[in-house]
Amino acid sequence: MPRGSRTDCCTRVSCLLRAPALLLAALISVDASAYDVPLTPAALHDAYVLGQRNDQATAAFLSPYLKQLTERAADPHIAEIEILTPFAQVVDQSRRLTSGYSEQQATQDYHQRGDTVLVRVLLMLPAAYPKEQSNRESKSPAPSPSSTSEQNSDLRPENFWQNFRFALKQHGKVIPTRSIHNKPVHSAPTPDSPGVLDGANVWLEYDAKDIASDDTSIEVVTPESSTISAVFDLKKLR
Repeated sequence: MPRGSRTDCCTRVSCLLRAPALLLAALISVDASAYDVPLTPAALHDAYVLGQRNDQATAAFLSPYLKQLTERAADPHIAEIEILTPFAQVVDQSRRLTSGYSEQQATQDYHQRGDTVLVRVLLMLPAAYPKEQSNRESKSPAPSPSSTSEQNSDLRPENFWQNFRFALKQHGKVIPTRSIHNKPVHSAPTPDSPGVLDGANVWLEYDAKDIASDDTSIEVVTPESSTISAVFDLKKLR
């Protein structure tokens, strides 16, 4: 068959069809040795574009950075633990600000906050969970209405999260936080009732230079001295 025949044409078409997949793979590829820090202009571009896609590829990339926990107890629940590297922070912010958010602004935001590692812990109050789940948590007799009311009144103040202790550890060493802040989580109000406090997102910020590209354990100690932890391998995250 002569050159430029149907076989050559099919080969070219096959390459063109594979190109988007190969481009996406290159875009979200992970360096096996370390997470990205500092971010190069090329890395910033990749992170911005991936966030602006805000599609399944974006969700798939961010999925390993988040662990949902299923522990159930009578005290506030630790529902999620998330870690965001500098690269993942750009992706996450870009996906949240898809309307009118430019690559130049994303670059400015990155340089303004510097190279940080963020940890987010989502705490949910027991009342935020459906009663069916709460009933399955324990076979012990339900508390009296008065005791339940007293317990919830103790937990309702928006600073309830301060009764928890948070730590990021590598090889058993606690890495010092640079800052910590919280944002209350409220239920949506309805015509019959106002919104109520459902929980809180607690944000812990670390200097990236203090965190090695290695196994990282995030531990949360509850007011009852129970320890809940999640482990992330930063060698496998970008």
